[in-house]
Amino acid sequence: MNGIGNNSSIEGFHSEPERVQSRTDAASRAGRTISLADTGKNEKPSLQHLSLLSLSRVFRYLKLRDIRSLQQVCIHLRDLVEQDNALAKAWYRRFPSPHQHQLSMTISRKNDYQLRDWLQSFSNDKELVNSLVGQRESVYFPALLYFTRAKLMSHDERFKLVTNSIIKEERTINSAALSADGRHLASASNIVRIYGQEANGSWTQKGYISHNRDLNSVSFSPDGQHLVTACYDGTAKIYGLGCDKSWTQKAIITHEYSVQSATFSADSRHVLTASWDKTAKIHSQNDDGSWQLTATFCHDDFVQSATFSSDGRHLVTASWDKTAKIHSQKDNGPWRLEAIIHHNDVVNSASFSLDNHCVVTASRDHTAKICAKNDKGLWEVKAIIDHKDHVKIANFSPDSRHVVTASKDDTVKIYGRKADGSWEIKAIFYHRSWVISAIFSPDGRHIVTASGDSTAKIIAQKADGSWSEIASIAHFNWITSASFNDDGHRVITAGWDASVRITELECYHSLSAVTK
Repeated sequence: MNGIGNNSSIEGFHSEPERVQSRTDAASRAGRTISLADTGKNEKPSLQHLSLLSLSRVFRYLKLRDIRSLQQVCIHLRDLVEQDNALAKAWYRRFPSPHQHQLSMTISRKNDYQLRDWLQSFSNDKELVNSLVGQRESVYFPALLYFTRAKLMSHDERFKLVTNSIIKEERTINSAALSADGRHLASASNIVRIYGQEANGSWTQKGYISHNRDLNSVSFSPDGQHLVTACYDGTAKIYGLGCDKSWTQKAIITHEYSVQSATFSADSRHVLTASWDKTAKIHSQNDDGSWQLTATFCHDDFVQSATFSSDGRHLVTASWDKTAKIHSQKDNGPWRLEAIIHHNDVVNSASFSLDNHCVVTASRDHTAKICAKNDKGLWEVKAIIDHKDHVKIANFSPDSRHVVTASKDDTVKIYGRKADGSWEIKAIFYHRSWVISAIFSPDGRHIVTASGDSTAKIIAQKADGSWSEIASIAHFNWITSASFNDDGHRVITAGWDASVRITELECYHSLSAVTK
């Protein structure tokens, strides 16, 4: 990896500097201080004199590592950190607001029975599970729940994979996706099949979407109310879920050539398509539920992928013209070109970090580039990740602190961001054939890969920050897609063996941590 301190490979377009203000600085400039009551003694004030309420306010401004350091100071502070669940809150704050909302919504969709069932896959202590479920009305419940799960799985190496559903079809499957509530599944081959989960856990086909050629992908909207397809026939179709739980066509997006990708914005109101007709298009939903074209973006060659940022104010396109283009929008105004990232060969993918501060690209020139804005508001290359063959895809972790790359050189590389903003290699994992994809779980503590060697590997981050392979899911042919469901409990894999597998990741451990 090479760190690059200039923007020689990025064209900037007069972007205004972004103002980033930390809560700590804001409090300092506002003149806020923490006052201690006069004890009448010549004692130096310390954190030990503060009440739990006051300390809780202090904890809000501290990072995870700072709170962990406080725990080591004395037993009193350690107990206060535990009483306030300060570690869980600080861990959760690392995620951008849109991702926190997504995690919260995922949990809110579960009733108490479903929540207990989910937790019991990580602990066989029913009393402690009930104690945790009893706190679901707390505003900090999502932080407590996901932090507890992450902590358990980082300490426990006794993992068990349970494949509870295998759906067999007649043709190779290129993509599969699960809806946010876990009740609907879609697979893409030469048609899209939509399945619904029955009360007994089995899956029944509820409908299908026809196309004239094989499909590239299918994906659900974040709110679970729509799905969109991307097909070689030059169309993307949007379907909506009705009150009767049936799926009906809402719109057909047309391009002149193959649609390579189609994705929703975080608010589910916009669809972004990328096509080999050298364009990317945004279609937006009107108040009456109809969809209309609202923007078109052009490249000099095929557009391979296009994705929104989590705030919906930016998008990035990846093209065969050896560039990735970043566009931005302000207050529903026109989209304008903000930067162009250059590679020496086709750019296979490009995506934003969830905090919207970085972009990572993956190219056939054997590199992935991590780019970010400098103090002047211009995008520049911060790191280059080298491989020995095409980089198929690169993704950020939900907390934006790690990047994972998948390459045709049969490897997966994980990079981590250091305190000074530079990036360093954390781990390399090997397959016996191309690695087609690699993606993080919603809590950022796991990665699932998909490879031509017929396996999907589960990689986990341990308590000390290191990464290790903990399990592997096997198919009988290439695995074309692998992803986690919204709560990170299940892995959905699909492949050329014409099957979709839903596999649960289980471990058994005491939930003694952060349950007070």
